[in-house]
Amino acid sequence: MRIPGRHNPNSGVERNEISTITDTDIEQGHEVDQSHSSENEKDVRTIQSVKEKEKEGHHHHGQFEDAEIPDNNLAIVMPALGLIAFVSALDQSIVATALPTIAQQFNTTPSQYSWIGTSYLLAQVIMNPVTGRLTDIIGRKPALYAAVVILLIFSAMCGAAKNGPWLIVSRALAGVGGGSVVSLTLIVTSDIVPLNKRGLYQGWMAASWGVAGTLGPILGGLLTEKASWRWCFYINIPICAVVLVLLFFFLNLKQAPRGDIASLRKSYDFLGLVLIMTGAALIIVGFSTAADDGFSSPRAYGVIIGGIVTMILAVVHFLTTKRNAIVPARMLTTRTPLFFMFGSFFQSLMFMPAQFLLPQFFQGVGGASSLRSGIDLIPFSVTLAVAGIIAGQITAKFHIVRPIIWVGFAMAAIGYGLWYACYTSTVSYATQEGLQVFSAFGIGLSISTPMLVIQASMPGKDMAAATAAWVLVRSMGASIGVAVFTAIFNTGLRSKFRAIEGFGTAFNVPTGSEGYRELHSLPDGPMKVQVLAAFADAMRLCWIIGCGFLCFALALTFFTKSYSLERAYGNSSSSADGDEVESPTDEEKKLGDGLDAKSSSREGVDQDDVGRAMREDLLLEDGLRDTGGSVPPTRTHSRVH
Repeated sequence: MRIPGRHNPNSGVERNEISTITDTDIEQGHEVDQSHSSENEKDVRTIQSVKEKEKEGHHHHGQFEDAEIPDNNLAIVMPALGLIAFVSALDQSIVATALPTIAQQFNTTPSQYSWIGTSYLLAQVIMNPVTGRLTDIIGRKPALYAAVVILLIFSAMCGAAKNGPWLIVSRALAGVGGGSVVSLTLIVTSDIVPLNKRGLYQGWMAASWGVAGTLGPILGGLLTEKASWRWCFYINIPICAVVLVLLFFFLNLKQAPRGDIASLRKSYDFLGLVLIMTGAALIIVGFSTAADDGFSSPRAYGVIIGGIVTMILAVVHFLTTKRNAIVPARMLTTRTPLFFMFGSFFQSLMFMPAQFLLPQFFQGVGGASSLRSGIDLIPFSVTLAVAGIIAGQITAKFHIVRPIIWVGFAMAAIGYGLWYACYTSTVSYATQEGLQVFSAFGIGLSISTPMLVIQASMPGKDMAAATAAWVLVRSMGASIGVAVFTAIFNTGLRSKFRAIEGFGTAFNVPTGSEGYRELHSLPDGPMKVQVLAAFADAMRLCWIIGCGFLCFALALTFFTKSYSLERAYGNSSSSADGDEVESPTDEEKKLGDGLDAKSSSREGVDQDDVGRAMREDLLLEDGLRDTGGSVPPTRTHSRVH
């Protein structure tokens, strides 16, 4: 009996599911098609190994891997990991409400104002694909300790900053530690927690990010008003110190084989990383220049065009390199993962800037204090987290993903359109807060779910790299978005202020809390009305552009295919030439499962789909470590049933 295996790249035959190779076939030694790749033999040996261990009595899912998991006091270690992940996430959002005060003290330019936020985000993006490889060389513990120490030291440097450039550089270096922490907490969690309990702990990790997103703006405003903005960074020091002590005494990791620099040089896609990060940095610098000089500046256009050209070169490199590309070539040539990756990019392009722009709106138009602007942002942050949880529950129970994403994109687009229509200088407080809920719910539904579509549409061997690439592209969109919309807002505001007779020629764009107070200290009258209207209208331009981006993301993802979330390990989702192959529908899946069950009953074999799905999940996380990527904390485990 010949058993179909993986597709031969030189043939026209599509791949078959690994589940067509039954346990009975393996036990009876039936012949396996040798014309296919050796990867098929590897899959057969994997199933044989699993079957042998199940015969020995290891029937509990995932139990055969528990023997390699070191003993740890998870009641101490996991809160410590969650705490340091919380600090890394807090650094993204805590500056949003403190920035106007910081900018006022340092008299920053609009571009420096933007870089205080984006420097940390960009450094995190750079570290995401690098950290996994570094841990293979220096080890998990040294890498984690180093990341926490870097975050501690440069948080202190941020707090001690004497000027804008000092703070920007310190923020970037703190982002190196923070970005490494994001990846390492997830890697270490997968090292010390059994697979069947991992979802619970990763859920708590996701919760720490949600809490950080909610508390960050409030805490930033509170510390700025009651103490000093410097405590927005000093607060990290005692937390990092406590985490270091806890991990040093209680974290227990097994000694894993370490790689070497020579093998890293041979396989890692250094050129791809340099190209994509250089392109992102040039685009950010270009828009930051536009924030200072306006979009009429030839220098700004030149740098932006240079960044776009570099990005194009990165894509060409990913399609042609023989190394382990940062973004897999199949992801760029298969419609569904490509379009959903772009959809996530355009959503992130608008999502992160909103967290910086909304506090400016509350302070500039509403006259809110730093603390009050943080409180006013609570509906946005809380709804975002709640919607993400709801999306995860729906995908796990009903196995639908794309409709959730479409609803999310549509709600977010409508929400930003309503912001454009309603966020004027005379908007009521109830409208201001209520519309945040609508938009944030849409963003929450679609912020992490595209990852599931990408994973389901990629073959097993590419899933790890594809997931890491999705995280990279989404994070890069957030970094670029802050620079883009800061430039749009500032150039629009300058233009509108110049149009106010007797006012705009001598007035600079307010980038600090004192500037916002000056807006409201103007005597009541037509000029004050025009000034506040100009501020609101300049920001409304950002909202309508964001609405356009979200509409584009929605339209783009309509041209995609549906894939089952229940495919077994090794199943391919596309043919050899890169064309997409329609996955079985739910009804076909149920029918196939029923036939397999009957066949297995006749053969006397226990077919365990859950075990295969859990092994696939483990393969993904192990692969992420090998490719240098990390699964984001909001990852949904709906693939494991």
